[in-house]
Amino acid sequence: MPQHKVTTETSGDSTQVTVDGVLWMSIVGGVITVRLANDGVHIERDESVNGMTITPYHPRLAYVAPELRDQMRIELGL
Repeated sequence: MPQHKVTTETSGDSTQVTVDGVLWMSIVGGVITVRLANDGVHIERDESVNGMTITPYHPRLAYVAPELRDQMRIELGL
C-alpha cells in the first residue's frame, strides 16, 4: 500500500488528524469523530480484539491498477 500523508493539528482541547485519501478524525473533549475519505474506504471490524482495520480500498482490489479500481469495485459489487 502506498504511503499516505498524515497531518495533525491541535488547538486547546481539540485535535484533528488527517490521513490523506483514507480518513479525517477529530478529537474534542475526549469524543472522537471519524469521517472516511470516500465510500471506497474499507473497514474490517475484529470483535475479538475490539479493533478495526481501515484501508483506502477493499483488500480484493490491492493488486488492481489504481486507475481500474473504480471499475473493478463496481464489477465485484464492492
